[in-house]
Amino acid sequence: MRFGLFYLFSDFGDISQQQLFQEVLEEIEVGEELGFDSVWLPEHHFAIYGMLGNPLLLAAAVAQRTRLMKIGTAVVVLPFQHPLRVAEDAAMVDALSGGRLLLGLGRGYQPPEFHGFGVRQDESSAMFEEGVEILRRALRGDKFDYDGAYWKIEEPIEIFPKPLQKPHPPLYIASVSRRSLDVAARYNMSLLRAPQFSNLDSVAAAFDEYAGLLRRYGHDPAALDQPLSMRVYVAPNDAEAKAETKHALWFYQLLGTLVPGALGREEVPKGYEKYPLDPKALAKLTLDDVWERGTAFGSPARVTEILTLYMRKLGVKNFIIQMRIGGLSHDKVLRSMQLFANEVMPALRKEAAGLAAAE
Repeated sequence: MRFGLFYLFSDFGDISQQQLFQEVLEEIEVGEELGFDSVWLPEHHFAIYGMLGNPLLLAAAVAQRTRLMKIGTAVVVLPFQHPLRVAEDAAMVDALSGGRLLLGLGRGYQPPEFHGFGVRQDESSAMFEEGVEILRRALRGDKFDYDGAYWKIEEPIEIFPKPLQKPHPPLYIASVSRRSLDVAARYNMSLLRAPQFSNLDSVAAAFDEYAGLLRRYGHDPAALDQPLSMRVYVAPNDAEAKAETKHALWFYQLLGTLVPGALGREEVPKGYEKYPLDPKALAKLTLDDVWERGTAFGSPARVTEILTLYMRKLGVKNFIIQMRIGGLSHDKVLRSMQLFANEVMPALRKEAAGLAAAE
């Protein structure tokens, strides 16, 4: 059973961005001391929903402040940059960290980000597939050219430095569509799951479909890491935790203004018609909604109960958890991490051992 930290850099607090980065780096260092196995950094642009435009840049800093933690991206958005540049940066982080990079990739989903970069969102899937092919070949150390619809490499090239992990750092994908599930399975990429407010049965069904596709392409689903991302806050008692649901509510309501189909952008880009988060539903969420589902807020006992349900329903063996949510203060985040490490981790590891014994 493994546990990671996830930092979205969404903050509605009154602290400076410099203080925000300093506090997050301290939390990551404390997380390693507490036994968290990994830290995950996402790419977002042009909104306080996520103030980290280049996760690999911060990953290099994290590599110098940690010794053991894996360092993941969740995710690098391939259509926004040349895949060779991503490959070079990823290889550098892998080298600096001693081979600890976990490279999560995605096609992006927020219309304002595509508009900002002048990238056609309806072409994101095709751009993503080309990007993955170039990235994999570059990270394997191949010397190659490439003639694609979006990227052309006219003379054979290879990248430097080379990643330490062979054939390349483990690849992950954020997927919300049938097409991206197929891409993940074809390239034997781990799936980054984030159920949010989705029905657990539908999340389980999508994962079963992905596992079936893996087998069809000759890959073993059990050989891959399959993390689940959750928003978690642990307090000494339920009452204290419930008082902080305002931070999660702010987060989800902000998300509702950025997803495909949001107010003012009702025309959903091609390829995003089945995007699972309904902006109208997110806008109507209440504090009680957030407390009851979509998060794991509460005492150690309540958080353990919620995450145990996810383990049983979805077969989770790796939780990557966002504890710094909205404007939640640094001291409360550190306390939550401590309670999680001391009380929730041991209980979930015991549950995992019991589930493994029953198989």
